[in-house]
Formats: sequence, C-alpha cells, structure tokens
Amino acid sequence: MFGKVKVLIVDDSGFTQEVLKTILEKDSAIQIIGMAEDGRKAIELTQKLKPDVIVMDINMPAMNGFEATEHIMAYCPTPILILSSVIDKEGVFTTFNALAAGAVDVMEKPSMLPSNSWSSIGDVLIKKIKSISKAKVVTHVKGRVKEFSPHVKPVSLIKSNTPEIVGIGASTGGPSVVMQILKSIPSDYKPGILVVQHMASGFIKGFSDWLGAACKVKVSLAKDGEKIEGGQALVAPDGCHTIVRSKKTIGLVSGEKVHGVKPSVDVLFNSIAEVYGNSAVGVLLTGMGADGAEGLKHMKERGGATIAQSEDSCAVFGMPKVAIEKGAASKVLSVEEIVRALKFINNRQ
Repeated sequence: MFGKVKVLIVDDSGFTQEVLKTILEKDSAIQIIGMAEDGRKAIELTQKLKPDVIVMDINMPAMNGFEATEHIMAYCPTPILILSSVIDKEGVFTTFNALAAGAVDVMEKPSMLPSNSWSSIGDVLIKKIKSISKAKVVTHVKGRVKEFSPHVKPVSLIKSNTPEIVGIGASTGGPSVVMQILKSIPSDYKPGILVVQHMASGFIKGFSDWLGAACKVKVSLAKDGEKIEGGQALVAPDGCHTIVRSKKTIGLVSGEKVHGVKPSVDVLFNSIAEVYGNSAVGVLLTGMGADGAEGLKHMKERGGATIAQSEDSCAVFGMPKVAIEKGAASKVLSVEEIVRALKFINNRQ
C-alpha cells in the first residue's frame, strides 16, 4: 500500500490556504502536512517536514516564491508546483524564473472571488500534484539556467542531408529545458525552430517573452501564415494546433484536442514529417503522457533525425519513454548532448 502524497501549501492568503486544503483533502491519497505564509516559512517547513510536493505562490511578502524555490532546490530539492495569477510581465517572468530554478510546473491561480472558481480547477490540481510527486528533481546550486561549455565533443546526428527545420515538444518539466536549449542556440542559426510546450492556459505568451528576453534567437508566438526563418523560434500559442502548411509557412488550425491537449506535439511533428521529410529534426523532451511519440516516429519514417531526452535528464520520463519504446528515436540524449547535436547542425552548414 502506497503512502499518501504529503503536500505543503505556501501562500500569503489564509483564505487561499484553507481553500486549497479543502480541495486537496477531498482526495484520500493527499495529506496536507503544513501551510506557510511566505518563502522563509516555506524553507523552514520543507526542511522540517520533508513534503512530497510543495504548492507555491509567487507573490508573497518577506520572500517570494522564486526566492524560496531557488533556496529549496539548492538545499532540499522537492517537486514544486507554482500556483500563480497571470499578471504583469514582471510577475510572469518571476514565475518562469522559478521554473528555471527547478520548479516542475505552473498552474493559474483563480481569482479570489467567487470561491467556487477554485472548485473548477480541483480535479486538474489533484491530478497534477499526484503526477508531480513522482517527478525526479535535482539540486540546483544557483537555481539558474545552466550554461554549457563549448569545449566538448560535438554530437553528430549522422545525417547526410541539411536540416531545414527543428521541431521541439515538451510538457511537465519542459520550460527550463527548452530555455537551456534555446539559450545555447546562436543568432545565426540556419534551421527554423518550432516549439510546442504544454502549459496552463494564459501562460504561453509569458513563456515566449521569457525565452525571448534571454535567448540570442528571436522568440515569438507563431501566427497563421507566418514565415519560418532561421535565427528565430516560434512557440505554438494556446487554443489551437500549430502545423507547417508548406516549407517556410506556419498554420494555426482548430480541431479536437489530441492526447487531451491543444496544441499537440503530435500534430506539429506529423505536419513537419509530411512537409520536410528527411530535412527535419524532431526533439521530444520531458513530460507526462504520450503526446509526440507517434509524430516523432512519423518523422523518423520519413527520414528525419529524431531525438528523445534521456531518462536521467528528464523530470518526468513519460513522452520520451513512449517514443523510445515505439522505436521513434534515432538518438536518446541528455540535455547537454541535445544542445551539442543542434549546434552541430549549424556548424556543418
């Protein structure tokens, strides 16, 4: 018999603490073991109580959620779910900095009133907490995005053709990995880059802006009919699927969710496979579920180079695991090896 998932709630609002406690304890598999009103208290209780998951607010007095996450991930690594309002640009950046510092995922916090707005997220929140409790977390000494040394052997994708497009798919644990990859890509990168990151509604624009502020390549949300160009990364927006209609042209399409998500990695990868064939590279990163595995396999069957993130470097070895089991991955690489492989493409053109 497995034990309960022990949860620490961190929020400066007593009302929010009690609402979260009530919602989460409706599930018999979850136990609230403590509540903290600021980051300093969160650090103290994390060290004392050793929770399985921390639900962390961002905007708090004394010490905010980013600073607390940074400290916890450096000294007592614990799966952290950021619960944040979609607010101004500075607040969104603080949220994503917390993800870069080691937090596993983010969800939108409902408005304070009416209280029944919280009940609408209950099932999703419980499911996410259970999933995050199984995530593999590592110590982040500085809680910052890692810079990779250029003095290492390049990773060849063993392709004779010249790649024109790189498709990247990620879910839980993905934002910090996508940042690590894109931050290492030079501004003169020749292939276009398309990214699907599963994310709570309302956060994807902030994610794109956060990447753009730190990366040498231009990063923006994809628009229907937009050209795909080198030196830029286009991020799939909320509420629709992103595809390539023809070489160099993006399309945004409606349709049902695939694997329960929209945008879907599978939809993007399948379109890349059909349009670009053997001049495509697909990269499937950390995340729960199976989205992207079939699409990656399709890319491989069409002659493209395909990469799945290695288990030891994944926060959640779900999507890459399914892809590997399906024989969809040409290579299984760590994050640093993925960076070196993508850089190798540019260096040989």
